Amino acid sequence: MGYSVKWVADNLGITRDMLRYYEKEKLLPANENRHYRNYSDEDIERIWGIKLLIGIGFTAKEIYALMNMPDFDFDTAIAKKVKELERKHEEDVIYLEFAKSIKFLGRIPTTSKIGSVKFDDFLAYAHENWNFYDDPRSAPFMQIADTLISKELQEWSPDDMERILKMFENFDAEGMMHTYALHGYYQVISDMRGLGYDNDAVQRVVHLLHKYLVEHNTEPGLDGKITPKFIAKYTAPFFISGDVAVLHERNYGKEGYMLIEQARG
Repeated sequence: MGYSVKWVADNLGITRDMLRYYEKEKLLPANENRHYRNYSDEDIERIWGIKLLIGIGFTAKEIYALMNMPDFDFDTAIAKKVKELERKHEEDVIYLEFAKSIKFLGRIPTTSKIGSVKFDDFLAYAHENWNFYDDPRSAPFMQIADTLISKELQEWSPDDMERILKMFENFDAEGMMHTYALHGYYQVISDMRGLGYDNDAVQRVVHLLHKYLVEHNTEPGLDGKITPKFIAKYTAPFFISGDVAVLHERNYGKEGYMLIEQARG
């Protein structure tokens, strides 16, 4: 009896319109009599191969040549396709990691002035300097942040706990002190939530935080650039959107983290 169009759709995921496209491109014999069509075992095998080749990037023209031209060099064609897929995979990984970084921080990387650098050059720079999931120093923290955001404590697996413990084992004392110092400033500001962001005491703590960031800056490229305006532009947004804002809300409460954002902004 053969295989019906419905069977092909249900089992191979190929619609009637796609089968007609295959026929139009001469990848399948045309249904000349326009009657209800059944496909043979040979047809099914061919349809399977066509879909697979299209899925990895072959064009209908290339598939036709493969099927009908004895001198078609399949080895060269598939080697070329592998290289194309490898390049695409690298690009996909880069953009996936960018998307995850943007999701975490809640903002898109940009330059101080659009047009000051070509986009491709900026993309290469941002991938090297802004991609936290690709940075050996920050990648473990990002994995833990994903766990903290997506799971409650009681849902942590033994592997989750092991990753967290290993991060703390590998965390150098200076980095740990810096993290606790920042948390201390944020906690003090949060505890002043009843005073308002423009209160003199709140702003004094903000001033001390700014002074601390300047004195403990480890990036030579930021020397002289960590001004209150710089902090407002590049760090205050971390309390507004993105996964990092979720973490801040958990640490300091909604009112507390909103006061921190207002005071630093």
